[in-house]
Amino acid sequence: MQGTTGTSTQEPVAKAAAKPSAAPVAVKPAASAPAMAYAPVADGGGLDRFLATLAPSQTTGEPVAPEDAAAYNARKNHYSIEVHLSQRKLFLYENLPDGSRHLARSYVVAVPGRDMEAPQGWGVVTGISFEPSWRPTPAMKERALKKGKPLPEYVGPGVKDNPMGPFKIILSHGYGFRIHGNNNPNSIGRPVTSGCIRMRNDEGKDMAKLIDVGTEVVFLD
Repeated sequence: MQGTTGTSTQEPVAKAAAKPSAAPVAVKPAASAPAMAYAPVADGGGLDRFLATLAPSQTTGEPVAPEDAAAYNARKNHYSIEVHLSQRKLFLYENLPDGSRHLARSYVVAVPGRDMEAPQGWGVVTGISFEPSWRPTPAMKERALKKGKPLPEYVGPGVKDNPMGPFKIILSHGYGFRIHGNNNPNSIGRPVTSGCIRMRNDEGKDMAKLIDVGTEVVFLD
């Protein structure tokens, strides 16, 4: 994960001239900032579980048991993922106890087409599922309709027309962004997707079994 450092200049604070006041003015307390900046995706499912290890439960107010949080953090921090869009490659790193990491596997993947929006920057895995169904996004349906090839509202698991293949990894980078399998092996290694990352089915399914919700995923150009 890349970071930036820099110096910041502090603007001088202008002092207001003192004016007499007939009565004190009540000042409203500032609203507290949200604890986290992540926004759940529609079918993320696992984001609540990820956030529960970082803050007290929003529903019960009770903190997560330390041993549960520690075990989960160890699993989610065991691996990290980098996707290099221009190289059309995904790199799976194993994070070592001394803070270093080593490359566990690299995969050739299909990436978003040149006119498609691609995920950017840092995020986390918010859900993992196997034998998933597929619901095309509104943008996908609109593009397909313009080509005279309307898409169905829903495609079930294991169906040939299901582009998810045997797994999908849901990301916090924005609505509809996934790492998933494919129903067209010839697309791997090409810039052809509508925004997701496609993997070879066997390779991706094995990787999905290694990682957990909360695993870091970084997209680089």
